[in-house]
Amino acid sequence: MFYGSCCTPRNAWRDVMDEKTEHDMPLDVLETVSEYVVRASLPGFRKEDVEIKFEDGVLALKATRKEAAPEGAEYVHQERAQGAFSRRARLGRASGEGIKAELKDGVLTVTLAKTRESAGRSVPIE
Repeated sequence: MFYGSCCTPRNAWRDVMDEKTEHDMPLDVLETVSEYVVRASLPGFRKEDVEIKFEDGVLALKATRKEAAPEGAEYVHQERAQGAFSRRARLGRASGEGIKAELKDGVLTVTLAKTRESAGRSVPIE
């Protein structure tokens, strides 16, 4: 069992893992010449648990997990966080067109194309 001086067996980690608390999710953002690729760690989540929005250059990810103990059982120790997980990333040069998302092996991958203007161009001098 995992107990510390601040915890009792029945309530171990309960305050930290309260399902009403909104948690961060680990996030990686990659940039290529033509697109952004955002990867978020969401182990144990189903695609039905995840919401993706893009507005005004901001990608917003939200996932929810609520897992009750099986009937007739109660948690003695619980470390896996429950509740809402969210993260926002400003991608000012993303176009918002043709956004693709995939959830595989606990990793959410969102691909966003860049706007044509962000690819760069030459400006002639008049």
